[in-house]
Amino acid sequence: MQRSFRSALVVPVAVLALGGCGKDSKGDKEANKAPASANGSVPLSGEAPVDIVNYEFKPQKVTVKAGSKVTWTNTDTAIHDIKDTSPLATPQSKDLSKGHIFSITYGQPGSYSYICGIHQYMMGSVEVVP
Repeated sequence: MQRSFRSALVVPVAVLALGGCGKDSKGDKEANKAPASANGSVPLSGEAPVDIVNYEFKPQKVTVKAGSKVTWTNTDTAIHDIKDTSPLATPQSKDLSKGHIFSITYGQPGSYSYICGIHQYMMGSVEVVP
């Protein structure tokens, strides 16, 4: 009786332990995914919009592929601008009134941080991947 009890325990434990050694197709698919941006989407190609709303950049972080254009649109009544604070020094925008836009095409991979030069607590970043 004691021997069959041990066998009854050993078999399920061995099955559970070996079950974790197989391939998981979901895990393989996840490993091959492109990096995600802050809003959960895969890096964009072409264009990526950023809205300036309620004294914030939305989304605050954007991930794009090299060669993509990021466009900021001021939807606030206040004037804002885009000032690069990264060592990569992209162009700074002029003052943007409500409805005005500013775009930068990012050709080189890297991390580009920026602020509103008028309201320096407003921060954002663009991550450019190959």
